[in-house]
Amino acid sequence: MKFAVEVKGLRKTFCSGWFKKRKTEALKGLDLNVPEGALWGILGPNGAGKTTLLSILSTLLTPEEGEVRVLGLDVCNNALDICRRINLSSGHANFLWSLTVRENLEYYAMLYGISGKKRKQKVEALLDLLNLRDFAGVRFDELSTGTKQKLALSKALVNDPELLLLDEPTVGLDPDVAHRLRDYIRQRHHETATTILLTTHNMKEAEDLCEQVAFIKDGTIKARGKPQDLKRDLGLGDTILITYKGSLPASALESMEGVYHLHVNNATCRVLVDDHRARLPHILELFIGEKISIHDLRIQESSLEDVFIAYTR
Repeated sequence: MKFAVEVKGLRKTFCSGWFKKRKTEALKGLDLNVPEGALWGILGPNGAGKTTLLSILSTLLTPEEGEVRVLGLDVCNNALDICRRINLSSGHANFLWSLTVRENLEYYAMLYGISGKKRKQKVEALLDLLNLRDFAGVRFDELSTGTKQKLALSKALVNDPELLLLDEPTVGLDPDVAHRLRDYIRQRHHETATTILLTTHNMKEAEDLCEQVAFIKDGTIKARGKPQDLKRDLGLGDTILITYKGSLPASALESMEGVYHLHVNNATCRVLVDDHRARLPHILELFIGEKISIHDLRIQESSLEDVFIAYTR
């Protein structure tokens, strides 16, 4: 398996203060491997080290200890080559305030060495890609927050990156704008197989977009995996609550695949499963086969937010 990102023993410390300097360890021996073509999320509380990690991967910061390779290249010795092949979009878009949307895109295309007719074609394509054409002549300081985010994402695609780093891409956006941006990120990944690594505080966003997530706390990776697997490991499955009439074959229900726990109280059973979408049809088949009538059925779905809380306590 080829990895787009390889991190081993990464450490980064920041110093603050003048007379009495204070040291803050942002990353403490962090390890992480991200396969090529993956769409992964980096989750964690404020100050956990998420943005520091992305800044190192994008060569904006240098690691003080550890090995970091991006697209097979060492970040300390091959920063320029890496920059040509990756791009970064921040959730706090900051561009040249007096330039228009088109001028900003042309400026960044020029920085990436795209010249002449090819640059013009690229800028025009990016304006259409995220519906920015109506704002092409508008200065950056006159744009709405959502349009600024679209510009940030468009800029991040100007060099057709092999690795796209998204730092809170939908923060502060209206729900409809955030939804459209998520759809585009998903579509981009599906059509181009670009490796995408994003940070977010929106657990629903991470669960909808990411194939796998990694939880950072105190500068290290606490857990990594598919959201469904992390729920299972923590016993945070979905709860199916059924009120019924009849004789329940508890042993048969407990032994079903994906059932973590069964609690029966009078004519109500509470079934903890890994994923209610996968397990409910089989549970209903058992009830029908045993001729047990169901009076009420409710589902309490666990979420990635529950996993986040468990790992960040």
